[in-house]
Amino acid sequence: MKDLGIGQLADTIEGLGFGGFDLAVRPGYPINPENVATALPEAAKEWAARGLTIGLVTTNFDFVDPGKPEVEPLLGACAEVGCRRIKLGYWVYQGEPYWEGVDRIRKALGGFERLCRKHDVCVAVHTHSGPYYGSNCAGAMHLVRDFDPRYVGVYIDPGHLSIDGEDLPMAISMVREHLVLVAAKSLAWFRSEEKGAVKWEHRLVPMREGLVDWLEVLELLGSVNYEGPISLHSEYEDLSREELLSVTRDDLAYLKSLLPEA
Repeated sequence: MKDLGIGQLADTIEGLGFGGFDLAVRPGYPINPENVATALPEAAKEWAARGLTIGLVTTNFDFVDPGKPEVEPLLGACAEVGCRRIKLGYWVYQGEPYWEGVDRIRKALGGFERLCRKHDVCVAVHTHSGPYYGSNCAGAMHLVRDFDPRYVGVYIDPGHLSIDGEDLPMAISMVREHLVLVAAKSLAWFRSEEKGAVKWEHRLVPMREGLVDWLEVLELLGSVNYEGPISLHSEYEDLSREELLSVTRDDLAYLKSLLPEA
């Protein structure tokens, strides 16, 4: 929905039943790294008047170097509007010795920690399946362990954890002290054949239909007294705007229906 203006975004979010935004601050979006210092406070003021919060800011995929000039203005703008949680980009594994990569990333996280202390915000590593450092909770802890969880945390994504294969109770126990964000989506495996060879691929599916047991997730979050935001990721492809909003509305209703039992 990056083509929508600030007011239109608020109308859409309210119409779907959300309490606020997982706000993408990326090039080409209404609020982006170039205008974040002024555009974010302006939007936050308008949204707050309508009772909408900014639960977190999602940065661009390459937001991984604390020395880049766009980093501190973004962190400062988040601090100004009271949004303490910022999702980092991704460090891609490209065949180098793994632990050397971990050391390099931890140096970068050290730089982020210093900036986050200055602005009293927190950056988070997202557990994204595939060739990414921190692709699950065990991998994420290789990166964030020993950093102050007030400033460097973990953003768990049970949908991606179901693909990379990690036991949920153990995963949440691992990251408990660093758990600052939770993503909500479900994926499933699909079988196909090509030239006689079986292939498997995973795709996003409605939350009612995927691999994740969301009642278990919510119960586990309650057991560790998680109080942060849950961001619903509506990353469906090949849908019209109307179809996308319809599926999103149902996903949110499903998640909310589990809360009383959880």
